[in-house]
Amino acid sequence: MEGPSDLQHGFDELCTRLRRSVKLDHLFALTDHNALLEHAKFSVPARIEGYTVDDNARALVFAAKSDRLKPNSNIIELQRKLISFLLLMQEEDGRFHNLMDYSQRIIDKPGADDHLGRTIWAAGAVINSTIPTGMKESARLIFDRALPWARMSTSPRTKAYVCLGLHERLQVEPEERNLTANLKLMADNLVALYNKNQASNWEWFENILTYDNARLCQALLVAYQSLGEQKYLTVAEATLQFLKKTETIGEIHTPIGNHGWYVKGKTKALYDQQPIEPGALIEATTIAYKLNQSKLYEETLRQALGWFFGLNTKSVKLYDDSTGACYDGINPKGLNKNQGAESTLAFLLAAEAFVNSFSQ
Repeated sequence: MEGPSDLQHGFDELCTRLRRSVKLDHLFALTDHNALLEHAKFSVPARIEGYTVDDNARALVFAAKSDRLKPNSNIIELQRKLISFLLLMQEEDGRFHNLMDYSQRIIDKPGADDHLGRTIWAAGAVINSTIPTGMKESARLIFDRALPWARMSTSPRTKAYVCLGLHERLQVEPEERNLTANLKLMADNLVALYNKNQASNWEWFENILTYDNARLCQALLVAYQSLGEQKYLTVAEATLQFLKKTETIGEIHTPIGNHGWYVKGKTKALYDQQPIEPGALIEATTIAYKLNQSKLYEETLRQALGWFFGLNTKSVKLYDDSTGACYDGINPKGLNKNQGAESTLAFLLAAEAFVNSFSQ
């Protein structure tokens, strides 16, 4: 994809163009003998920063689904490496460490925060994939040990990631009542948060918009797909539409900035804008569009995709289709020229979701 004008094509042609532009070179360059490194200094892996479960779980979600977007003979080795790393970082009781330095020393205490939720999502994606059986069994072990901790989490995003993982696993184990009960518990908790914080001009789950916001909407969309309860779709659409309105200036997608976020009743931070936000919005909106072919959702998809290709407040291209890397965001001066794992995976996951939803 060359630039913003390419976004005017039909979705089928956009899928073709995305497939052509996607490369996995940078993803593999960030992955060493051990796992996926967290950061890059410009385009070069920054080994000193080490590894996180957060990024390796994101990478595994992508690797489990990537065949339709970009078949690659090296992907199975990446899948095995990522699963092995997640097994290493999980305690016997099911909790996860998140941080490992480059000398392979685990440097934090085990917990049950967002990284645990992301790992459950990744494990669910593996279970619902064509990955070899032995790796699926390892993913089931990870999933089953982590799930009890997820039920105790108070983090809305952890709950959302767990919903995504439960939905994935239910695609292959639809009669498993424990999975259904846990998905209902997590989704009901998100609805309760929405009911507590929603106001006439604030259709959201919390009194603040921060990062990866659309995951909360996406979680309720997949809960609706799996469980069929209308309340999940109602809240998902209300919040997704609020998010779209909040993150649009004119015709430009403007993600919530991480220098202050957006607290209810205060001014929205414009910078720094990070790829994780439009990436998650694309993933959620592909599901919403399939359920309701709304022009609003079509517009959302085009604007959020356009953000990566120059339709943004600085008119800069974030995705480098010569290497498959994505820049780390937009700041008041322009591009953040580092190309770390989170940013690159945000684009790859969004491209995968779009192509898998709309390709003919």
